[in-house]
Amino acid sequence: MGEETAVPNVQQARKRHRARHQKSRLGCFPCKSRRVKCDEARPVCGSCSSRGEPCSFPEPPATPHRTRRDGPRSRHRDAGSPHVDGSRSFLKPLEIYASRSASIPTPVDDHALNMNNLLSMQFFHMHTAQGMFLDPKRSMVWRRVIPDLAANHRYLMHLLLALGGIHMITEQTRQRRGEKSAVDLLVVIDHHQRGLQGFREEVARISDANAEVVYAGSLLLVAFVYASLQVPELNPPATTLSQQAPRTIYKLHLSWLHLVRGVPTVIRDQWTTLKASRMRPMVLHFHGDEYWDDLPFVSSLSNLSHCSPRFLLFAQGTSQAIADLRASCDAIQSADSNAFRLTPGFSPASSDRAAYVPSGAIDVLERVYSRVVAVLRCSVSERGLPDESDIQANLEEAAVQSWPTLVPDDFIALLDMDEPLDLGWGLSLVILAHYYVVNTLMDRWFLASFREEVLKIQTSVSSLHNAQLSELMMWPVKVATI
Repeated sequence: MGEETAVPNVQQARKRHRARHQKSRLGCFPCKSRRVKCDEARPVCGSCSSRGEPCSFPEPPATPHRTRRDGPRSRHRDAGSPHVDGSRSFLKPLEIYASRSASIPTPVDDHALNMNNLLSMQFFHMHTAQGMFLDPKRSMVWRRVIPDLAANHRYLMHLLLALGGIHMITEQTRQRRGEKSAVDLLVVIDHHQRGLQGFREEVARISDANAEVVYAGSLLLVAFVYASLQVPELNPPATTLSQQAPRTIYKLHLSWLHLVRGVPTVIRDQWTTLKASRMRPMVLHFHGDEYWDDLPFVSSLSNLSHCSPRFLLFAQGTSQAIADLRASCDAIQSADSNAFRLTPGFSPASSDRAAYVPSGAIDVLERVYSRVVAVLRCSVSERGLPDESDIQANLEEAAVQSWPTLVPDDFIALLDMDEPLDLGWGLSLVILAHYYVVNTLMDRWFLASFREEVLKIQTSVSSLHNAQLSELMMWPVKVATI
């Protein structure tokens, strides 16, 4: 009888003990990810200390007066920060050195399981990571390695949520035009800006110890900048560049190009470390021109007719397209030796063709196009009748999308000039459209905007009313829109 009554007493004691337990709501991120109680000892909790792991904590929850729209923060804006009202300027998530806008609503708890974060996280795992690469090893980096790193580095989690969120927005916009997205764009931009701030801090102290994390952040940033081109709110509409001769011209957004070009410089000195890390599949490609040039290829590309007609059209017209660009470049230079002058007094040496800005850009374009054609021939040689996935996999392996890192600096500077509106600038736009064609060949969700970007360039070129430049645009437009 005594034994029978003792059992309930033990259970009651355990219940009383559990009732006194208080859940840790400000525990460190590693403890939260392992679902264990954190003693909240700072700067390193007891659990992380015993494991010898890095320990980081969330910021304390913001007080109510900091989150009110009518509070002091809403009355003091940074100059140039985007507004949220109907007259707001366009958001600028690609401004690397821009401070975070106070007009973007801040969640009370950055790590609360709010619906926007849950939807973005779910979409990233189910769709975003799955669609980044075809290669199983590279796909695994996006599906396993990057989320694992993000679980232990707050700024990476912000970048991951930003990418999943913007992917969800682009897909819902494409499928249900006119309907509001389930994810708030302002929340996505907020994640992007917070992640960007943390990324800058990590880059400032980059070493072998954090190279893997920094590289993961750079991949998330590059994917986001490509995807952002698909969001109208992040890209201004047509603008007039010249008041003396009003013309409807699309002001090109080259900030994404600068960011993509900057990523290799961030991790260049950590190459050896990255090759031995979990990010190894992302840095090893058969991307050298000499690799593809040395392979025995079949001469006929007629078997590409079983794939997208875009590939066959590209293969048939690339040589003539390059020849036409060179002929136009020479003609414009002969007519006006200052057509491509970057600064007063600048005169390219006639004996040094590479110093002539468009000529150097065309040389790089020809190498990139040759690599794409080599990939197409290799696909036919390997498969006989290659399907779309075979070609996409080989384009991915050849890293044809890396062309932004190869474009000459002077060419980018020429495109960035204010109010050029001359034939030299027009030809540079045509050359850029040809580069964009390479991205239209890649079947990736984050590259879906380049078809529209080619059409925007066509609008700007047509405004110059030059028959020669308009004719040069016909081939890239046809390839991009077929």
